Amino acid sequence: MNIVIIGAGEVGQHLAGVLSREEHSVTVVDPDPSKSRKLTESLDVQSLVGDGTRADTLTDAGASAADLVIAVSDDDRVNMLTSVIAKKLGASRVIIRLKDTRVLADYRYFYKDALGFDVVLSTEELVAEELLGLVRERHALEVQSFANGQVQLRRLRLKEDSELTSRPLGELKIPAGVLVTAVSRGGQLTVPSGSDELHGKDQIYVLGSSTDLDQFERLAGEKVEWKRSVVVMGAGGIGREIALRLSGEPGISVLVLEQDPARARALDLERSGDLTVMVGDATDMMLFREERLADASVFVATTHDDEDNIVACQLAKSFGVKRTVALVEKSSYAEIFDLLEGVDQAISPRMMCAKAITRLARAGSPRAIAAIGSGQAEVIELEVGLKEPIKLKKLGLPRGVVLGALVRDNAVTIPGGETVVRKGDTAVVFAMRESLEEAERALGAL
Repeated sequence: MNIVIIGAGEVGQHLAGVLSREEHSVTVVDPDPSKSRKLTESLDVQSLVGDGTRADTLTDAGASAADLVIAVSDDDRVNMLTSVIAKKLGASRVIIRLKDTRVLADYRYFYKDALGFDVVLSTEELVAEELLGLVRERHALEVQSFANGQVQLRRLRLKEDSELTSRPLGELKIPAGVLVTAVSRGGQLTVPSGSDELHGKDQIYVLGSSTDLDQFERLAGEKVEWKRSVVVMGAGGIGREIALRLSGEPGISVLVLEQDPARARALDLERSGDLTVMVGDATDMMLFREERLADASVFVATTHDDEDNIVACQLAKSFGVKRTVALVEKSSYAEIFDLLEGVDQAISPRMMCAKAITRLARAGSPRAIAAIGSGQAEVIELEVGLKEPIKLKKLGLPRGVVLGALVRDNAVTIPGGETVVRKGDTAVVFAMRESLEEAERALGAL
């Protein structure tokens, strides 16, 4: 593929390295001459010093004939404007990274149409989703979110004594809002039918709302903890996203410690659910004692200072907090953090984003928003182009395809056989790679 990357920061450099080693033709655009020089000296890539929001620069970089343009600069506005221009020039597919997706709230599909991007990834949302799983001790091996976070795809490993292995899939009492989209057995991924049976140690991919999926996990024999308490250090972009997402979950209480009073007040105005915001320093031992922070189930350090994060986690662990998580701005620190007894898990938001983009770059469909099972299947998002409304059961979707969710007027539905599919609906579709084109044709998207 011909790939153009806008931004030679940590994410851009990582992507350039991975994609060039896979023998793609990669061009990186960045206004910093030293970064461009470093890339050409260390990697087999083309580099161009320039502004990624200028049509002439993107043309020189080959965006007009690019199979994929990836905008991952540290400026959200640059990435959004790059998307508009790259698509107008003729780029087949555009992926953009946003640090703050609040601008998209309730208007994601409007912005997708207006800006032309195919996929938007948010470091804040990726980290929040990862931490949500950690805090809730979710047993999923993998969690991916779609449709503004209203739909999740979880990968679970079945226990030998699970109720789900007792009879054919069509006879199981699965929550109405959950679909078993695929089964991985012996490394082979298949889309099951109602007559198929699940086996112990199978890995299954289930799609639905988070509440329904929690119910499904209990059916699968997993214990889902009810009461959890979390302390979040820092109310910046990632800290804010984590706090708001976690506090909206049943049974989770969140306390945010922020040293900046203005930032603390701003988050306090947004708060919902069981969320408390306090002005304070999480490295203050007196505060730990007075506020009984040691009783927390999880302590998460989210500031932009790696050293402060590690000190806070060490302190929390010494007071008896069960689990500590530190965000790492410098990805090279992640391995060091993992060696420290006070940090149970180190997460690099930039590397999480880079890995997500790498999976998408390997996908076979330009509509892909997630790659599943080492690329054996994909989740695609497309606009339905059917001439007449039709019930899902009469749509004639090919084997290997599951229509997982429908978005209409920003409302999300997990469809059943009687659900009517209409032109203009946004469909989230799980499909085996060999069935992608047939799925798109069945939904009138080709």
